[in-house]
Amino acid sequence: MALRILVSFHYHRSTDLADLRDRLGGDVDLFADSGAYSAATTGATVNLADYSAWLTDWAPLWTTMAGLDVIGDHEATAANTAALHQAGHDVLPVFHVGEPWPVLDALCKAHPYVALGGMALHAVGGAKRRPLMAWLVRCFRIGAEHGTRFHGFGMTSAGIVVQLPFYSVDSSSYTLGQRWGLVYLWDDSALKMRSVFFRNPDEVRPYAALFTRHGLDPARVIDPAFMRPGTPSMVADRAAVTTASAYSYRLMEDFLTSRHRVAPPPLLRAADTGTKVYLALSKADASSVDPLLSLVERTPAP
Repeated sequence: MALRILVSFHYHRSTDLADLRDRLGGDVDLFADSGAYSAATTGATVNLADYSAWLTDWAPLWTTMAGLDVIGDHEATAANTAALHQAGHDVLPVFHVGEPWPVLDALCKAHPYVALGGMALHAVGGAKRRPLMAWLVRCFRIGAEHGTRFHGFGMTSAGIVVQLPFYSVDSSSYTLGQRWGLVYLWDDSALKMRSVFFRNPDEVRPYAALFTRHGLDPARVIDPAFMRPGTPSMVADRAAVTTASAYSYRLMEDFLTSRHRVAPPPLLRAADTGTKVYLALSKADASSVDPLLSLVERTPAP
């Protein structure tokens, strides 16, 4: 099974992506994104010509490429998409929360594969998720009229992706464990992604079997020395948490693919059945790559 990675121009404009692919074992399904949203959150911008040149430089590696979107300005997004198409890049157009519905209808008429964005602030539980789900259901109804498949940027909320047949989604959440002391565990029986704060033994014990399935010894993670700064095992512990969380998204993908069986868009280079789950990679250093290499080497769970 290919390792599915999303890389953005914002973070990887200087990365040797051929070397990154080789370090990850060679079998990599690589999704190119501009990173415009990440850039905007830091006050940076993404230049269209630079992004186009980056797509050209690494053209043999891409499975999928997204356009340079401008959240809140669908006309600017459309202009960027048209310019990239004219430059020879078959990028996905992007439709955002809050944009006019005729825009999506026109995109679906013209394209078999469209990305949905601007959802990050809405992809949470409770009241905020209900209007997002209503918006997504309308998107999928429009897409169904034209046979269009969808990619969901930053969309791995189990309550949504279990119900809606995305062709692909992506997330960087698998990296959060190192920062917050939690691990993500995919629970097939409940159709949920469990987020467990492993420093609390009372939270770990009910999910001991899930920890084991994801390659983490539950007795080890509740040890006060686990992933503590200054301990000899800290680096290895951090990598183990990230690998386990990344593995949870692989298990989620296995479930979603068997549930939805979304046919690939025409002419897509890697014609896998969806739902495909991409892991967004913000860095190419050892601390980010090594856990994914461990994921590649891991024997699938029974």
